[in-house]
Amino acid sequence: MAEKLSVIHLLLVIAAAACIYLVIRELRRPYVSQWRLFAPGTAALFVAAEMFLIQVASGQPRWPFLVAALVGMVVGGVRALMIGLKHDLYRPQIMISQPAKQVLLMVGLGVGLCVVLDIVGTLARFPDLRLWATLSAVVCAAAMLMRALVLTVRLRREHA
Repeated sequence: MAEKLSVIHLLLVIAAAACIYLVIRELRRPYVSQWRLFAPGTAALFVAAEMFLIQVASGQPRWPFLVAALVGMVVGGVRALMIGLKHDLYRPQIMISQPAKQVLLMVGLGVGLCVVLDIVGTLARFPDLRLWATLSAVVCAAAMLMRALVLTVRLRREHA
């Protein structure tokens, strides 16, 4: 595997920036549509998938990434169950407390940090740093997507 920066790293930076932007945008709105719930997680999934593919191509086993995804799914699911929901006449409204907003923002920033660590690991030729950054990105992406999924299910059940 070539130990230098490539176009993939540029795509990772763009996707991480999109993830952070979408998280900030979600936190500023009182009404969150269902597609907006999935938008930051999708950008994070792109980051995690690209980093995962780089690691698998370099010979890493797949099972640590499965464990990281399961951990992220549990964390995201539990977190989504603790978020309060409120409904008005037209559409559901997600009430997110300030600590919950800070956690979501930290997860979004964590995706960006994972990309930075992957780039630093590439430049410094430190494969263990890249592996841990990838595992962390997988946890963050799985948590964001499971949070969105559980919130969507809760919104549909409670609004009906």
